[in-house]
Amino acid sequence: MNFYKRLMFFSSGFILGLILLSFFLTGKRTSCSYFPNDRVIKNINSKSIYYIKEVEKDSVLIKRVLINGKVDFSKSKTKLDSCKAYYIENKIEEKKYMVLINNCDSFISVENFKEIELN
Repeated sequence: MNFYKRLMFFSSGFILGLILLSFFLTGKRTSCSYFPNDRVIKNINSKSIYYIKEVEKDSVLIKRVLINGKVDFSKSKTKLDSCKAYYIENKIEEKKYMVLINNCDSFISVENFKEIELN
């Protein structure tokens, strides 16, 4: 069997496999979160959020920051036993925001929320 025939057999099987795979995975919530930032953000967004009274009025904006934010691991305290503290930053509509949260086992508590000056 020459190279061209082998390439055609391989290509047809590969394309058929991709079509079947896309058919079975359509509509499922599959995600690939292997990086540390992605894992923390996914963990945070899967828990219920509790706000302190000072930041409760900005809950919608805080949620937007938490959905696509970047975790600053140099400022975060990830070695704590009870609740780990994370600094999450995100730029929304030409403004940069910072959220300080405590990530406990079953809930998230928002401790601080502020706007950061852009340089």
